[in-house]
Amino acid sequence: MYSFGIIMDPIENINPKEDSTFSMILALQKKNNIEYIIPNTIHLINQKVFAKVKKLHVFKRKKDFFTLSKSRLVDLSKLNCILFRKDPPVNEKYIHMTHMLDYLEQDGVLIINSPQSIRDFNEKLLGNNLTNHSVPTLVSSNQDIIMSFINKYKQVVVKPLNLMGGQDIIKLSYRDKSLSRKITNITQDAEKFIMVQKYLNQVKNGDTRILIINGIVHEDVLVRYPPKNDFRANLSYGGKFEVKKIKYKHLSHLKDIGVFLKNNRIYFAGVDMIGDYITEINITSPTGIQQIETKDKYLSSKISKEFEKIVEQYYDDK
Repeated sequence: MYSFGIIMDPIENINPKEDSTFSMILALQKKNNIEYIIPNTIHLINQKVFAKVKKLHVFKRKKDFFTLSKSRLVDLSKLNCILFRKDPPVNEKYIHMTHMLDYLEQDGVLIINSPQSIRDFNEKLLGNNLTNHSVPTLVSSNQDIIMSFINKYKQVVVKPLNLMGGQDIIKLSYRDKSLSRKITNITQDAEKFIMVQKYLNQVKNGDTRILIINGIVHEDVLVRYPPKNDFRANLSYGGKFEVKKIKYKHLSHLKDIGVFLKNNRIYFAGVDMIGDYITEINITSPTGIQQIETKDKYLSSKISKEFEKIVEQYYDDK
């Protein structure tokens, strides 16, 4: 039995019928102690990281789906593993939290995923860097450079680099009469870098989420379809989904990505693909577990077993 700490957004605000962290906890608590770490109480004193924690149990029901014990102040280095599942934005506060978690990694605590790797690898840039088929992509804050790129590729998708779930992602056309003003707003008057990519019409055929757990590519994948009058396939914006088998032609490359991620202490990731293009690799708080479990009802248990295996090997190697 191991002690797993969970850093997540407030549990009272989640939907237990959809939330992936909930599924992880439900499976892990069968054999392990779960400690709910209150994010706003994490602090560093004399190179030791402390926080208020509460023992957590979750239940598969719509109401009263969790219980928490009284809080107590804990030296987080006493935990065996911490699941770092805080949703973006990856802002200044988020980055400073990863700096404090670095001390725990140095103190010998396993953190899934590594705070250093979350800092080092931007989710949008990582997807673009590891795709087999290059999508014309620009990262810039300069309006003239962005305008030139849009004029070349005609239709583009603009993404902030630090958000998730389709937030603030927009589609722009070179014909848009208010294009200059929109770019000024998105870049906050050239103070903010954005990613601009050629629009992929293949999104109409679905945006595929592939989960990679401890370097292993899960072959049941989540295919999300945009709702009418939107190009974003995110379920939070009304997208529909199917669970399908992974395309065989993508498997070899995804296995290589699995090795890369594991070597960089990224033990749970969600790769997003449109057609043959990898558009993003989610490493902060990947989702999709419960949707995939409509076909593979044991997915959470498989993830739990892999996490336990990682912890066991980690402490055997120390």
